[in-house]
Amino acid sequence: MTLDQLRTFRAAAQLQSFTRAAEKLHLTQPAVSAQIVALEKEFRVKLFDRIGKTVALTEAGQIMLTGAEEILGHVQALQQAFEDLEGLGRGKIRLGASIVVGIYLLPEILGRFKKKYPPIDLTLEIDYARHIVEQVLANRLDLGIIGEGAPMIDDRLIVKPFAQDELVVITPKEHAWAKRKMITPAELAKQPFIVPAIGSATLESGIRFLETKGIKLNVTMELGNVEGIKKAVEVGLGISIVSRCAIMKEVETNRLKALQLSGVPLQRYLSLVWRKGKHFSKATSAFIDFFTANTATIRGLQKV
Repeated sequence: MTLDQLRTFRAAAQLQSFTRAAEKLHLTQPAVSAQIVALEKEFRVKLFDRIGKTVALTEAGQIMLTGAEEILGHVQALQQAFEDLEGLGRGKIRLGASIVVGIYLLPEILGRFKKKYPPIDLTLEIDYARHIVEQVLANRLDLGIIGEGAPMIDDRLIVKPFAQDELVVITPKEHAWAKRKMITPAELAKQPFIVPAIGSATLESGIRFLETKGIKLNVTMELGNVEGIKKAVEVGLGISIVSRCAIMKEVETNRLKALQLSGVPLQRYLSLVWRKGKHFSKATSAFIDFFTANTATIRGLQKV
């Protein structure tokens, strides 16, 4: 058994596909299959059930995945310890971010960090907040930076809020509300509404919250990302609720209008999350300090 075999097995298990694992690891599909077969022969078990173009872990595969995560976690801790001997001369940080954070907040800060610490390698995964949390808990990411769709309660996690993000109603510039700064929640029900896909923190923290207040929206369209929602609103297909951070440029250039809801504060925490007991390398600790110091410069956020 080799570490490369374990890494290949873990990728195939996570992606449920030998083809996608090969793409991620820059291997051929036969090479991935050969490494999985070698592991199965080594332990005389079947690790995957083949289902069409996808694969699913067997019971033995689940046991193997748990062991692989532990072994690879120990190897990573060793690598971090050796990197720490050299201070910040090198290092690697695996970051995960929810969609709004990853697209609209992080790039500028990451650019500044790389300029200050060029030898440190950064990898960034952008996904829905709940998926980022899953990756953090599985030790596949060192740190998550997410917008909380709902307060997170998990004894395995450390959650550290660093800012509050305001959600606003957006309309086209020609909309009847365009000259207003505030509307009532009841008025929303009369408008065609565009919602983000299920899994979005904006959906959970904004739209679901309105539903708990008895406000039933006239949902006419569901789009999978914020950029699609902004474009749809801009051309007059409806209105929506998004993070203020995501529409700063459009508001400044008068392509969209942003309004607040009277009596309903639509706010959510942005938080750093990591696994309890996680050993941070010097590089990761330096990033956390740098990140928290620099978030104060981001417009549209209220520091906590």
